[in-house]
Amino acid sequence: MKNIKLIPSFLMALSLIVSSCAIDNDPAVIPMGQTVTATLDKTGEIYAHAGSEISVGFVLSRTIAEPTLFTYTLNGVENSIELIQGQQSVTLSLPNVIGETNTIVLTAAHGLNNDTVSVGSTNTSVTFIGVPAPTPGYINVSYGLNDPAGAFYFTFAAFDSNGNWITDIYGGTSANFAIPITSSLVNSAEIVPQYFAIDIFSLSLNDSGYSIYIVYPDASVLSLSGNNLDLAGFVDQDVVLVDVSDDPATPGDKIYSFTQN
Repeated sequence: MKNIKLIPSFLMALSLIVSSCAIDNDPAVIPMGQTVTATLDKTGEIYAHAGSEISVGFVLSRTIAEPTLFTYTLNGVENSIELIQGQQSVTLSLPNVIGETNTIVLTAAHGLNNDTVSVGSTNTSVTFIGVPAPTPGYINVSYGLNDPAGAFYFTFAAFDSNGNWITDIYGGTSANFAIPITSSLVNSAEIVPQYFAIDIFSLSLNDSGYSIYIVYPDASVLSLSGNNLDLAGFVDQDVVLVDVSDDPATPGDKIYSFTQN
């Protein structure tokens, strides 16, 4: 009689073990009311100094037991990146090029076994701007054109009272140049009505927009932009006026003030 009673107990235990194993192999079920949210780990506008990495993480609010596909745009072009099962974030890295701007916008996300993932209401877009690294004793200046194919000369130059180019002082065909803080350059007050300016001399353009980034030795950045370049190109354009004066605190040093023209 004792042996007969043991048989149902044994079968019940075996049934529990089999059921337990089956549950472990199933994808995790998202509890009712617990939404999984997708966001980026960076947001806003970020200056990326030369030599630093540009990267952004695609993040879930918690892990799920299946792969997740994030859909995003990079400068308006749709792309996707996959997060492997059981992880909470995946990183996208981009090349850091001085003068280039890269904007990433998270547009959608979903679990590949149909788990629901919603895009968050914040941290869904980020813009990286490649700028020169700071240099002790110098102000580094770079630019980018909305029509990159039109890039040609980019300089710190002198102009006459009628806005005609006289000579280039710093810069050339590169997208960036450095202005020394310790300098024998004459002050702006000494050359009036002539003046100093940042000069863009471009080829013909399809877009009149440009951006200029001025990086100080302390790594702070001044950003200036406009949409007034001559589409025909092949003319010196004094896009940013530069006032040069002596630094009263440090003899031999100059103070440079930049104003959008």
